[in-house]
Amino acid sequence: MARIVLALLLSYLLGSVLAGPPIARFLGRDLRQAGSGNPGATNAVRLLGRRVGVAVLLWDAGKGWLAGLFIPLWLAPHAMGWLPPWTVLAALLGHVYPVFSRFRGGKGVATFLGGTFALAPPLVLLGLCVWSALLYSTGYVVLASTGSAVAVAALAWVWPGTWPRLLLGSYGILCVLILVWRHRANFGRLVRGTEHRSSLRWRWRKDPRA
Repeated sequence: MARIVLALLLSYLLGSVLAGPPIARFLGRDLRQAGSGNPGATNAVRLLGRRVGVAVLLWDAGKGWLAGLFIPLWLAPHAMGWLPPWTVLAALLGHVYPVFSRFRGGKGVATFLGGTFALAPPLVLLGLCVWSALLYSTGYVVLASTGSAVAVAALAWVWPGTWPRLLLGSYGILCVLILVWRHRANFGRLVRGTEHRSSLRWRWRKDPRA
């Protein structure tokens, strides 16, 4: 039991390590005070360029992947049959409520997808297809991000993989609830018609409402 608790705690602490703010400070910018104020990859792309944004994206996704694969395998290999979805969830909570950043974190989509990739890679590939289709058809990142997460969670209930469907499906639902909650301000702006709409040609534009 102690090793399981340690795996969950370490996953949360890993999720709490944000890459965007320190990289931005090194480049003389502050993600918290510019653009959307979000420390994630989207704001980093708009303020610091695609290369920095991709680096932040890879870290955010990578820590979910590490939490879903290496941490439980290292600390609690006897619980590999059920623990990894919950270590991913712990990393997601760390990303959106990071203890090292006064509990002010990102939206969590990249960490969710990275962690889910460690659990069931085909689900993420299908989710990315949904993300691309929604972004191209609507132009709204919030709809693409949450829509792809909902698609992944729905597919988890019927996916004929190695995980019990109840376990993977419950994990998906909890993650989606967190992601939707974190995007509540975006949905409010979407209803009011003030949400930023991204270019369909994949060009990111600076907008403080993003």
